[in-house]
Amino acid sequence: MVEKDDLEDIIMTKPGPREAKKIEHDMLNRAASNPVRRKLIKEIGIYGASKEDLLKNLNLQETSFKFQIDYLLHQELVKEEEGKYRLTDKGLEILEMHR
Repeated sequence: MVEKDDLEDIIMTKPGPREAKKIEHDMLNRAASNPVRRKLIKEIGIYGASKEDLLKNLNLQETSFKFQIDYLLHQELVKEEEGKYRLTDKGLEILEMHR
């Protein structure tokens, strides 16, 4: 049986470079495989878009928008600047993959 302290150490251990790359790749796939997230990324595009524009142009409900944009923000695919959502370098990678 693993003691609690050992388990906490295992959980808190950061992944190695290889594992970190795999995790990043999985995250990009998850973001790209979700149709709403793909639409958000395409609509934000290279110029960015406001929340109001995204809700209107994609015909999204506020709750769905919040859930999906929070995911994209948390995964550092999108950032918020000056009242607009903009793609990060990772977000631009996904945009390029789906053009």
